[in-house]
Amino acid sequence: MRVLVTGAAGGIGGGVARSLAAAGHDVLGVDRDADGLAALPEAVETAAIDLRDEAAVRALLADRPLDAVVSCVGGYEIAAVEDTSADAFRRQLETNLTAVHVTVAAALPTLRERGGRVVVVGSMVGSVALPYHGAYSAAKAGLDGYVDALRREVGPRGVDVALIEPGPVQTGFNERAAAAARPDESDGPYADAYRAFEGYSPAATDLETVVERVVTATTAERPRTRYRVSRRARWLPRLARLLPDRLYDRLVRAGLPGGLLWRLLHR
Repeated sequence: MRVLVTGAAGGIGGGVARSLAAAGHDVLGVDRDADGLAALPEAVETAAIDLRDEAAVRALLADRPLDAVVSCVGGYEIAAVEDTSADAFRRQLETNLTAVHVTVAAALPTLRERGGRVVVVGSMVGSVALPYHGAYSAAKAGLDGYVDALRREVGPRGVDVALIEPGPVQTGFNERAAAAARPDESDGPYADAYRAFEGYSPAATDLETVVERVVTATTAERPRTRYRVSRRARWLPRLARLLPDRLYDRLVRAGLPGGLLWRLLHR
């Protein structure tokens, strides 16, 4: 199988690229981070490009046969919606949504010819919008709708589509976002929330579990359309359908830094 893995410089994407290459698949790993790509094994072909650059992506994939595209690209910034600048909002939409579309659209002609598949790593926040993750939640919710539409369009044309929705994963991803938060705004209306995010390191699913689900979705003869990884990723969306909005809001806030559930879980 010939597989394109985006976001391959580290975290979930790096684990997926290594696992698929170790299983004998031909893997092309793509990311902006050239140093991270250099750490991949020699069996993984790599290319350092900006996945938001449509011309660069199309040039890379021109005349390249692919059996699967695995999109693991993503990133976010912790901030209240009110404090999120238009540039920051746009940056998160482009990283988490536009970069996925650019890659998928460029690869679809060959995937359709070869009866291939698309596997997209989203996030639990696509179904459960978290405070101070507004732009990220918006992007991942958009990704959820994008994948549903894509599956309904290309499924009848021989292309399988699967969405992976993990909760927090042990990759350093959340810790980096917290380190870039804005605790210096001590007199702002969200100052207490920003201070609570200092040292944010949520209880998380281990990386190997998520990588295994992504690899399964990529290689299974008949993949599921959606894989929710972790108890939180499975149960919180269900509770949203059962509980009144205001009660559910309190439940979600309680699990964030400074909230009751957070304090109980991190004693």
